[in-house]
Amino acid sequence: MDKAIEKKKLAIWQWGLIVALIAAGGWYLYQLLADASIRTYRISQEQLIVSDVEYGAFEDLIPIRGTIQPFQSVFLDAVIGGAVEEVFVEEGSFVEAGAPLVQLTNTETRLNAAQADAGTTEQLNFLNNLTTGFEYSRLSTERQRIDTEYRIITLKRQKERFEKLISDSLISEEEYDAITDELIYQEKVLANLKAFQQVQDTEREVRLIQIQEQIAMLEENLQISQTSFDSLLVRAPISGQLTSFPVEIGESKQNGQRLGQIDVIDRYKVVAQIDEYYVSRVTAGQDANFSLGGIEFGASVTKVYPEITEGTFEVDLIFQGMPPANIRRGQTLQMELTLGNPVESLLLPLGGFIQDTGGNWVFVLDASGEFAMRRDIRVGRRNIRYVEVREGLRQGERVITSSYGQMADMERIQLTQ
Repeated sequence: MDKAIEKKKLAIWQWGLIVALIAAGGWYLYQLLADASIRTYRISQEQLIVSDVEYGAFEDLIPIRGTIQPFQSVFLDAVIGGAVEEVFVEEGSFVEAGAPLVQLTNTETRLNAAQADAGTTEQLNFLNNLTTGFEYSRLSTERQRIDTEYRIITLKRQKERFEKLISDSLISEEEYDAITDELIYQEKVLANLKAFQQVQDTEREVRLIQIQEQIAMLEENLQISQTSFDSLLVRAPISGQLTSFPVEIGESKQNGQRLGQIDVIDRYKVVAQIDEYYVSRVTAGQDANFSLGGIEFGASVTKVYPEITEGTFEVDLIFQGMPPANIRRGQTLQMELTLGNPVESLLLPLGGFIQDTGGNWVFVLDASGEFAMRRDIRVGRRNIRYVEVREGLRQGERVITSSYGQMADMERIQLTQ
């Protein structure tokens, strides 16, 4: 007779072991599935640039490109247009201030100047005749007053003599009354002359002031007319080099047309174009440095032009100390402009990643150095070497700073040997 065999039950610790194995397997499978869901890009470590996040002094520098220009330039314009009759100098020549450069001819300007001279001269003669007439009238009135005053003196003497004679009955009362009446008459005439002379003097003073103003205006117009005619002969306003002078005999120049340019070449400045992003941070007095021929030189901003053209604005810089030797007009200089004093900050070396991410995120290596995970960051100012890190990174962390290219859409980078 067969005997039934009773199946042994598993111990509690065995059940626990089984559960643990099942949980570990599930967790491993979950990790495999989760890891597989992360977009990973594999690349050789030799193809990347990895930089350390460090703490140091951030120098607020920006690179600028400047062009050597004369410190002072004067443009030559045709004040009065005309045909080129004669050219006295050649382009590139050194000229002295006041030296004739080109003679223009303009028949209409010559005719207008001659007519203006004739008309102005005629008006000046008329006003001068009026002034002379006023003077003659003044002298005539003055002469009448002198004659009347003399007559009154004579009549007073005769009256005094007649007063003695009439008491002795040596003259008649009719003769005495005639002298007395004439004296009264002449005194009234004198009073009238004085009143007339006062009115005449007042009017003459007013008219003479007006005439002088008109004469001054006419003389100014005459001078302007002569200056317009003289401007057909273009002269050098300053001493310097005639660096541009595209003028040929016989060609016609319009009013205000550019004739050339004179440069003062014993002193130079640097004209630089800067991105409009920095327009609010660039001011006069800021320093710039550059290297030329292995020697360091300095310059400072003297003028900032606020106009923005095609995304850039212009600044003028002058050399500090001795300028470089043998520099030439139009020569280009690579410079570093300092926008502010150094500030201690968390720094990340600048690289190609900044163009791919705009500084909004980076790939940060883990402790093993085998993987780099995408991480959001916030950056501040940047110069030609570093970008200032505000949030998202810690000192000592390692970041991929080379260009991301195809890695930009990934979440993780696996570095291979």
